[in-house]
Amino acid sequence: MSIIKSRDSESVSLDIPRVTRSMKHFPTGSQYEGSWDLLGMSGYGVYKYSNGVIYEGDFDDGMFHGKGDLKYPSGDIVRGTWKNGQLIERKLIFADGLEFSETNWMYCRMPDRRFTIEYDLGIQPSGESFMTAEQPPREIPYGYYDTGDGFYDPVTKVVFSVENTSTIIRSPSEREQKWIIENCRTNPELPLGPRKDLYEEWLEPKPSLPVLPSPASESRGASLSTRPSTLDSDRETLDEDGYSIRWRSRMSSFRWNQRPYIKFDINETT
Repeated sequence: MSIIKSRDSESVSLDIPRVTRSMKHFPTGSQYEGSWDLLGMSGYGVYKYSNGVIYEGDFDDGMFHGKGDLKYPSGDIVRGTWKNGQLIERKLIFADGLEFSETNWMYCRMPDRRFTIEYDLGIQPSGESFMTAEQPPREIPYGYYDTGDGFYDPVTKVVFSVENTSTIIRSPSEREQKWIIENCRTNPELPLGPRKDLYEEWLEPKPSLPVLPSPASESRGASLSTRPSTLDSDRETLDEDGYSIRWRSRMSSFRWNQRPYIKFDINETT
């Protein structure tokens, strides 16, 4: 840290020397290890709170100042830029390396519900799917639910620590309790099956068949026939995305209350 003093319209810069000291323990239960100057923690250091959260980065005049990371026991990291103890730029990085986006956050949402590990290793075959973002999945105590940051007990309605199930870390709201029971893994495992609420809605295709001229009418330069041909026909056309669609229809058996036989053969066109 430098201090500028004025003396007879002259500026004098004084650099306060920094020294590295052994770990300092505070009455609050926190501790610091790093460099100091006469005014306090200054330079690079590591400050650990009593709840296990660790700040590692730059200090000035006893405050977070510069680049630094807040590291949580869960493995999550807040990477930011600090100014006089205030966080002015931030980036949240989850324990598995996924970076959070404060706008258009689409992780594990339709239409892409992959975990980060599935981005790296791909979707696994049926029966071997990744059920959690962490592998292997941790064992859940009997009767509890895995909330990610701990284990939820539906009897006491609190979330306990993963390392010590006698330590309460938080009390979820009634809304979150309902969500946990409906969505989180539990022990014993409940039978798994399809969840229609996670499906995309796909409508059965109903293509409009073009009215095509017969070869005879084409040779005579006649206009398109308004009457469907009674012969089997193979035709090829392009859809709106530029894909080739080959279709076959048997119009001789067509009835207005029936759907003609349609065969799709989709190939990319050059």
